[in-house]
Amino acid sequence: MAHYRTERISVDLTGEERVRYERAAATYRAFLRKHRISMRSGSDYERNLIFRSGNDPAAREALLSHQAARRIALSASGKLDVVANLLGKHRDDRVIIFSEYNALVDTLGSRFCLPTVTHKTPPAERKAILDGFRSGRFTKLATGRVLNEGVDLPDANVAIILSGSATKREFIQRLGRVLRPKQTQAVLYEVVTDETTEENIAKRRKA
Repeated sequence: MAHYRTERISVDLTGEERVRYERAAATYRAFLRKHRISMRSGSDYERNLIFRSGNDPAAREALLSHQAARRIALSASGKLDVVANLLGKHRDDRVIIFSEYNALVDTLGSRFCLPTVTHKTPPAERKAILDGFRSGRFTKLATGRVLNEGVDLPDANVAIILSGSATKREFIQRLGRVLRPKQTQAVLYEVVTDETTEENIAKRRKA
């Protein structure tokens, strides 16, 4: 098994992002309090909010607000500055960047001129990108959840998790992308937005 280390990097929301985040989160929390819905019980949460949102406008608004707050936290603009710093630091390394949202993957591709793979990438193009990464023609790659499993991903020694789900399985899958026999130490960076729901997501997937 390869030697590795993990490093958490915290970022802050901008003032404008914080306002939008708190507004969305407040709408969501108010609905949960009013209807005494607890996130601690997965079945209760699913029954009382997700299913309810189909015919309850207030429940749908709460669910959409929750999704909006999560997207703001997981796609915080400060994460792009972290990526810029890490790409400079690991200029000579093979780096894979993971994001929960394809929109952020596309932004990474355009801002840093990186090859990207999402569920929208045609099979032939995906193969060409992975072959290019495998051969060393390029050493950086940004992707969404499409490469979590079931894909023979080329070797890398640095992984950057910009965002992800709370599942431990996904975290292990992404860590496994850099845990290959190699001479150098593998590094996994986890970029987390402070004072948001993402802190709990990060804790749950590593529990």
